[in-house]
Amino acid sequence: MNHTISLPSKVSNHGFSLLEVLVTILLVSFGLLGMAALVVSGVRSNNVAYYRSVASKQTEDIADRMRANIAGVTAGAYDALTENIPSSVDCMASVCSEFQIATYDHAQWNTANSLLLPDGRGSVIGNLAAGYSITLMWTEKEMNNEADQNCPGGTTTNTRCFVTRFAP
Repeated sequence: MNHTISLPSKVSNHGFSLLEVLVTILLVSFGLLGMAALVVSGVRSNNVAYYRSVASKQTEDIADRMRANIAGVTAGAYDALTENIPSSVDCMASVCSEFQIATYDHAQWNTANSLLLPDGRGSVIGNLAAGYSITLMWTEKEMNNEADQNCPGGTTTNTRCFVTRFAP
C-alpha cells in the first residue's frame, strides 16, 4: 500500500492586511465623526446656557435698579419699559428726578442687553400693586426656526425669552 501525504497548497493571502487596514480606517473615521458631532452639540449647549445665565443676571440688574429707586417705582416710572433704548440724562453726573432715574436705568439696562445678548432687548410691564413681569429676548440660532412659548405673541421665530415675575 502506497500512502502519500498531500500537503495543503499554499493559499494566496496577498492584500488581506490592506483590507483590514481599510476597514479599521473606516471604523475610526466614523468614531471621529461621532466625536466631532458630540463636541459641536456641547458647544451649542454651552452657548444656550451662557445666554440664559446672562439673561438671569440682567433681570436681576433691572430689579436691583428698581429697588434702588423705590420712589420711581411708587410713582409708576417703571410700569411700562419698552424694548427700545430711550435717550436719557446722565444721572451719574447730575442730580435726577425719580422719572429721570427710571429712564436712565431703562437706557443703561437695554444698552447692556444689546451688548451682552445677540439682538438682546428687554421690557418691564406691571405696577407696584400687582408686581412686574420682566422679559428679556434674544436671538438664538439653535432654536431651528421654532417659537418660544415664553415669548409674547407676535415674537419672531428663533427668539428666546426669559420671563421673571418681580415684586419690589
